[in-house]
Amino acid sequence: MAAAALSALAIPIRHPIFALKYSGANITADLTGMVVEISYSDTSGAHTHHRWRRLGAETDEVEVTLEDRERRWQGPWFPVRGDLVNLQIGYEGEELMDCGDFQVDELELKGPPDTFYLKCIAAGITLSLRTPRDFAYESNNVQGNPTGNLTLLQVAQTVADRNGLTVTGAPNDVNVGWQRLTQHRETDLQFLRRLALAHDYDFTVRGTQLVFYSRAQLEQQASVTTLRRMAIKRFEFRTKTQAIYKSSTVAYQNPWQKQLIAAQSDAADAGVADSDILAIPQEIPTGDDLHIVARCENPQQAQLKADSALHDANMLEITGRIETEGTVLLVAGVNIDISGFGDFDGQYHIDASHHRLERSGGYTTEIEVRQLQ
Repeated sequence: MAAAALSALAIPIRHPIFALKYSGANITADLTGMVVEISYSDTSGAHTHHRWRRLGAETDEVEVTLEDRERRWQGPWFPVRGDLVNLQIGYEGEELMDCGDFQVDELELKGPPDTFYLKCIAAGITLSLRTPRDFAYESNNVQGNPTGNLTLLQVAQTVADRNGLTVTGAPNDVNVGWQRLTQHRETDLQFLRRLALAHDYDFTVRGTQLVFYSRAQLEQQASVTTLRRMAIKRFEFRTKTQAIYKSSTVAYQNPWQKQLIAAQSDAADAGVADSDILAIPQEIPTGDDLHIVARCENPQQAQLKADSALHDANMLEITGRIETEGTVLLVAGVNIDISGFGDFDGQYHIDASHHRLERSGGYTTEIEVRQLQ
């Protein structure tokens, strides 16, 4: 009994903490007794199966729920929409995760008892970025390209200049050009995300930067940690055969050139056997082809769209959601290993993470993952 007690005492107890700045002032001490829940949703690169992302949302979020029995947040402390908030989460005595800068977007009051709610979005998401617009990108109106075809970098730079931002993430690695691109009733965020996805990139806004992430490069990174079954609170894995394809075909009939532009991408071309890519029992019929009709100016554009569409569909064959004790390493865009689940073991990519500190439940992290092949 004494040995067991000493062993228990030897295990350090980790205390979850947060640090919150409002307009540059540290208000953590003032909030500590009021906070019911504080959370950070990291949706960078999150795919369409992400359940935390609201329709049309393309940015990280911070949410704070506060007790307001003294009605301070309804009066002298009432926030101003657009004010800057910075959040850090982690454990006392350890390096905290810097969630970044956010701006106050939505305010809500409920009761009784009086509860004040703040939702903050990534600081770079300005009204200009969220305003639908019409714009035709041509070689004569894109900065740095007086003649010749447009590149993804040049188009992204034009959008960045319009919004006072910069571009990073090497979108110039995409060796493709356009004669003309049209943005029709799309926000700048929607337009750039559409272009990114068509070329196997993910896209987000970080502070004052438009960031493009190459999916292929992210998926080749080493795993940052291993999650074993004993350390997982809740789990959910899913595998599917519907909307998983052996190949994809892009075809477009150019009305001016009177020419069919087409390209095909095969899963086997990645150098992996079809059965490994699809991971489908052999008795289940497979071999579906994904047919896409999309505007293409040349075969190169068609090939890129075919490759990206096939990757976009097949990467969701095996997906999962996992809840663990709060872990600052688990952020969107990194790879992890998962073990203890039989055929579901393997390397996974985190598409989205949700870090939550609750007065009643402590610090938990929930992630949405997809298995890498």
